[in-house]
Amino acid sequence: MSSETPEVSRLLSIVVPVFNELESLRPLVEQVKESLDEGLGVPWELTLIDDASSDGSGDLMDALAEEYSEVRALHLAEKFGQSAAIEAGFQNSRGDLIALLDADLQTYSGDLPMMIEILDAHGVDAVIGIRTERRDSAWKKFSSRIANGVRNWLTDEDITDTACPIKVFRREAILAVDLFDGAHRFLPTLLKMKGFRVHQVPVRHTKRRWGSSKYGTWDRAFRGLYDALGVRWVQKRNLRWRLR
Repeated sequence: MSSETPEVSRLLSIVVPVFNELESLRPLVEQVKESLDEGLGVPWELTLIDDASSDGSGDLMDALAEEYSEVRALHLAEKFGQSAAIEAGFQNSRGDLIALLDADLQTYSGDLPMMIEILDAHGVDAVIGIRTERRDSAWKKFSSRIANGVRNWLTDEDITDTACPIKVFRREAILAVDLFDGAHRFLPTLLKMKGFRVHQVPVRHTKRRWGSSKYGTWDRAFRGLYDALGVRWVQKRNLRWRLR
């Protein structure tokens, strides 16, 4: 974890964890720039965090950071996992708004302006995407629906698509959350445990064009169940207090 506190300004920081996404990185940067330069209304930065990729993604990230002033490249010292990469991005971001996006281009950065408008209009602390018309295989959609249902049942939640990779947070909200390995699947619940307000909105979804998913169905299912049981335990033991 970085020991330095970045200077915060009116800025959207987009955090993207990267592991072996060589082919999608340049299209990702181009899509973000095209969709946000005109439609956002505030400055933005794109922070790519390399989780010890072995396909040259880290070198391309550095090249993109040299080419585009909005791009920042961070490199984990070894493979720590997706949640660790996300936390490194959050901690080293400089914006008062922080967005989360996957590198696989299955969701659209062009939905971020709409999500920020809703964040402000509803006065909430986070806006979470719901993937509509998912362009995944039937098996992946089925297993995701089951996993989401089990997570909601165990944590007594109503998050429609907790694993949707596109999210927007107020900085003070997401940095108040204590993350753990696997926490990226439970961010809405963890925010609500801290008393923050979460709103859900439909977002677009498309097929993966490059690379492949880094998770298998069964390892994701067992890890997700294990983590959900842990989150439920913390919910039951969560401290609640206020001064009168």
